[in-house]
Amino acid sequence: MLLAATSDPADAVHMLSELADFYPSTPTPVSAVGAAMTTMQSGCGDLFRRTSLVALCRASSSYQPSSFDDAAALRAKLTDLLDAEILIAGDQGEDASFEALRALRTAVVADLTRRGANLAELMDITTPTPMPATVIAQRVYRDSERADELVVQADPRHPAFMPVSFRALSAVFK
Repeated sequence: MLLAATSDPADAVHMLSELADFYPSTPTPVSAVGAAMTTMQSGCGDLFRRTSLVALCRASSSYQPSSFDDAAALRAKLTDLLDAEILIAGDQGEDASFEALRALRTAVVADLTRRGANLAELMDITTPTPMPATVIAQRVYRDSERADELVVQADPRHPAFMPVSFRALSAVFK
Protein backbone atom coordinates (compact mmCIF):
# COMPACT_ATOMS: atom_id res chain seq x y z
CA MET A 1 0.00 0.00 0.00
CA LEU A 2 2.78 2.43 0.87
CA LEU A 3 4.51 1.74 -2.43
CA ALA A 4 1.31 2.58 -4.32
CA ALA A 5 0.89 5.79 -2.30
CA THR A 6 4.15 7.29 -3.52
CA SER A 7 4.44 8.76 -6.99
CA ASP A 8 8.22 9.09 -6.95
CA PRO A 9 10.26 5.86 -6.75
CA ALA A 10 13.03 7.77 -4.90
CA ASP A 11 10.56 8.66 -2.13
CA ALA A 12 9.39 5.05 -1.97
CA VAL A 13 12.98 3.81 -1.70
CA HIS A 14 13.69 6.25 1.14
CA MET A 15 10.54 5.45 3.14
CA LEU A 16 10.71 1.71 2.64
CA SER A 17 14.40 1.62 3.58
CA GLU A 18 13.47 2.93 7.01
CA LEU A 19 10.69 0.36 7.41
CA ALA A 20 12.88 -2.51 6.21
CA ASP A 21 15.22 -1.82 9.12
CA PHE A 22 12.49 -2.10 11.80
CA TYR A 23 13.24 -4.18 14.89
CA PRO A 24 10.62 -4.12 17.67
CA SER A 25 11.82 -3.73 21.22
CA THR A 26 11.61 -7.05 23.00
CA PRO A 27 10.44 -6.97 26.62
CA THR A 28 11.96 -9.42 29.06
CA PRO A 29 9.38 -12.15 29.57
CA VAL A 30 8.61 -12.93 33.20
CA SER A 31 5.59 -15.12 32.53
CA ALA A 32 3.99 -17.25 29.86
CA VAL A 33 2.12 -14.20 28.62
CA GLY A 34 5.37 -12.22 28.39
CA ALA A 35 7.01 -15.02 26.41
CA ALA A 36 4.04 -15.12 24.05
CA MET A 37 4.23 -11.34 23.61
CA THR A 38 7.93 -11.59 22.76
CA THR A 39 7.24 -14.32 20.20
CA MET A 40 4.44 -12.27 18.64
CA GLN A 41 6.52 -9.08 18.50
CA SER A 42 9.40 -10.93 16.90
CA GLY A 43 7.08 -12.52 14.33
CA CYS A 44 5.45 -9.18 13.53
CA GLY A 45 8.87 -7.54 13.16
CA ASP A 46 9.91 -10.28 10.72
CA LEU A 47 6.69 -9.80 8.74
CA PHE A 48 7.02 -6.00 8.61
CA ARG A 49 10.67 -6.11 7.56
CA ARG A 50 10.17 -8.74 4.88
CA THR A 51 7.09 -7.05 3.45
CA SER A 52 8.96 -3.75 3.38
CA LEU A 53 11.98 -5.40 1.75
CA VAL A 54 9.87 -6.87 -1.05
CA ALA A 55 8.18 -3.50 -1.64
CA LEU A 56 11.58 -1.78 -1.50
CA CYS A 57 12.98 -4.11 -4.15
CA ARG A 58 9.93 -3.43 -6.34
CA ALA A 59 10.46 0.31 -5.88
CA SER A 60 14.12 -0.06 -6.83
CA SER A 61 13.08 -1.56 -10.16
CA SER A 62 11.19 1.67 -10.98
CA TYR A 63 13.89 3.96 -9.61
CA GLN A 64 16.16 5.48 -12.26
CA PRO A 65 19.67 5.98 -10.86
CA SER A 66 21.26 9.29 -11.86
CA SER A 67 24.78 7.88 -12.06
CA PHE A 68 26.86 4.73 -11.75
CA ASP A 69 27.64 5.75 -8.17
CA ASP A 70 23.93 6.20 -7.37
CA ALA A 71 23.14 2.70 -8.69
CA ALA A 72 26.05 1.21 -6.73
CA ALA A 73 24.99 2.98 -3.51
CA LEU A 74 21.40 1.76 -3.85
CA ARG A 75 22.63 -1.76 -4.62
CA ALA A 76 24.83 -1.68 -1.49
CA LYS A 77 21.97 -0.39 0.68
CA LEU A 78 19.57 -3.07 -0.57
CA THR A 79 22.06 -5.91 -0.28
CA ASP A 80 22.91 -4.87 3.30
CA LEU A 81 19.22 -4.95 4.25
CA LEU A 82 18.62 -8.21 2.40
CA ASP A 83 21.73 -9.87 3.85
CA ALA A 84 20.61 -9.01 7.39
CA GLU A 85 17.16 -10.47 6.77
CA ILE A 86 18.58 -13.55 5.02
CA LEU A 87 20.70 -14.18 8.11
CA ILE A 88 17.68 -13.83 10.41
CA ALA A 89 15.58 -16.20 8.28
CA GLY A 90 18.42 -18.73 8.20
CA ASP A 91 18.96 -18.54 11.96
CA GLN A 92 15.23 -19.10 12.52
CA GLY A 93 15.23 -22.16 10.25
CA GLU A 94 12.79 -20.54 7.82
CA ASP A 95 14.15 -22.21 4.71
CA ALA A 96 11.47 -20.96 2.30
CA SER A 97 11.98 -17.34 3.38
CA PHE A 98 15.75 -17.81 3.27
CA GLU A 99 15.65 -19.10 -0.32
CA ALA A 100 13.14 -16.47 -1.46
CA LEU A 101 15.22 -13.64 0.00
CA ARG A 102 18.41 -15.01 -1.60
CA ALA A 103 16.65 -15.18 -4.98
CA LEU A 104 15.39 -11.62 -4.48
CA ARG A 105 18.91 -10.46 -3.61
CA THR A 106 20.31 -12.06 -6.76
CA ALA A 107 17.64 -10.38 -8.91
CA VAL A 108 18.18 -6.95 -7.32
CA VAL A 109 21.97 -7.11 -7.72
CA ALA A 110 21.64 -8.17 -11.37
CA ASP A 111 19.07 -5.45 -12.12
CA LEU A 112 20.96 -2.55 -10.53
CA THR A 113 24.30 -3.72 -11.92
CA ARG A 114 22.84 -3.91 -15.42
CA ARG A 115 21.08 -0.54 -15.23
CA GLY A 116 24.04 1.22 -13.62
CA ALA A 117 26.67 -0.18 -15.97
CA ASN A 118 26.18 2.40 -18.73
CA LEU A 119 25.72 5.43 -16.50
CA ALA A 120 28.39 8.06 -15.97
CA GLU A 121 30.35 7.99 -12.73
CA LEU A 122 30.54 10.95 -10.37
CA MET A 123 33.70 13.01 -10.16
CA ASP A 124 34.91 15.74 -7.83
CA ILE A 125 34.78 19.24 -9.27
CA THR A 126 36.80 21.94 -7.54
CA THR A 127 37.13 25.58 -8.51
CA PRO A 128 39.21 28.30 -6.83
CA THR A 129 36.19 30.59 -6.39
CA PRO A 130 32.42 30.34 -6.84
CA MET A 131 31.62 30.42 -10.55
CA PRO A 132 28.46 30.31 -12.68
CA ALA A 133 27.24 26.85 -13.65
CA THR A 134 27.57 27.66 -17.35
CA VAL A 135 31.28 28.44 -16.97
CA ILE A 136 31.95 25.22 -15.06
CA ALA A 137 29.93 23.21 -17.60
CA GLN A 138 31.95 24.68 -20.44
CA ARG A 139 35.23 23.90 -18.67
CA VAL A 140 34.30 20.37 -17.60
CA TYR A 141 32.09 19.15 -20.43
CA ARG A 142 33.01 21.57 -23.23
CA ASP A 143 29.27 22.20 -23.42
CA SER A 144 27.66 25.08 -21.51
CA GLU A 145 24.19 23.62 -22.13
CA ARG A 146 24.95 20.93 -19.53
CA ALA A 147 24.92 23.57 -16.76
CA ASP A 148 21.52 22.33 -15.57
CA GLU A 149 23.07 18.93 -14.78
CA LEU A 150 25.61 20.63 -12.53
CA VAL A 151 22.89 22.62 -10.79
CA VAL A 152 20.95 19.41 -10.07
CA GLN A 153 24.03 17.66 -8.68
CA ALA A 154 25.41 20.55 -6.59
CA ASP A 155 22.09 22.13 -5.50
CA PRO A 156 23.53 25.66 -5.12
CA ARG A 157 21.64 28.62 -3.70
CA HIS A 158 21.91 30.23 -7.11
CA PRO A 159 23.34 28.82 -10.39
CA ALA A 160 25.57 31.88 -10.76
CA PHE A 161 27.42 30.98 -7.56
CA MET A 162 28.24 27.28 -7.62
CA PRO A 163 30.05 25.79 -4.60
CA VAL A 164 33.82 25.60 -4.91
CA SER A 165 33.74 21.82 -4.41
CA PHE A 166 31.02 19.32 -5.33
CA ARG A 167 30.42 16.01 -7.09
CA ALA A 168 28.88 15.85 -10.55
CA LEU A 169 28.59 13.48 -13.47
CA SER A 170 31.86 12.83 -15.23
CA ALA A 171 32.27 14.06 -18.77
CA VAL A 172 32.60 10.50 -20.04
CA PHE A 173 29.54 8.31 -20.43
CA LYS A 174 30.10 4.58 -20.57
